[in-house]
Amino acid sequence: MLKSLLKGFTGKKKESADPLLAYVIEACGKIEDRSSLKQSIHETSFCVLDLETTGLDMINDVIINIGAVKLKKGKITKLFEAYTKPPIPIPAASTEFHGMVDSMFADKPVVGEVLPELLQFIGDSVIVGHHINFDIRMLHRHLKEFYNIGISHTVWLDTMFLYQMAHEDQKHQPLEHLLERYCVQCDQRHTALGDVVATAKVFVKIMDELPPSYKTIGDLFRAQDEIRRKE
Repeated sequence: MLKSLLKGFTGKKKESADPLLAYVIEACGKIEDRSSLKQSIHETSFCVLDLETTGLDMINDVIINIGAVKLKKGKITKLFEAYTKPPIPIPAASTEFHGMVDSMFADKPVVGEVLPELLQFIGDSVIVGHHINFDIRMLHRHLKEFYNIGISHTVWLDTMFLYQMAHEDQKHQPLEHLLERYCVQCDQRHTALGDVVATAKVFVKIMDELPPSYKTIGDLFRAQDEIRRKE
């Protein structure tokens, strides 16, 4: 895995003798690069992301399932999926929600081992998701724990806000509502990959409905931020 990850690694931001750590530092810098704000919406590569966790506690709960897809010009080009072994038992309430139990993760790697591969997959794409701020914060926390580096300043787009922008809807609509609204079927609901593929399809449909005044990623990001500030 390390050899694959380090392929194309420049070492320009190398701050450690550990090559994997140096790679993670450089990869996080690429994800946080805000030059994407100037990119045309139609020319941008997007990475739609979804996480399943042991719960919603940002301090104590952990990632157990990661799903991501790359989008370019409205088409899914790559998929990523990983399961990670949690250091704590999965609560019954979470199992009821996503159906995952401890025995499914006995031979899986810990999340710290998977994060470099996820960073490689994301690359310089703009991160998208539904209620994605939770996922970004959870990833940031784990990156800080394992590598002492984070992605808190990354540019991200939320289908929840994009839908509001397209329809002047004042409510935060759940993903279920958008799946129904756009007639998108979600196979394996509440698994990361199942949810992320469905979210990607919803995202493409929303983007087609946005007013033509939105031309760059920056236009979307600033409009999204304005909605958040009004809350």
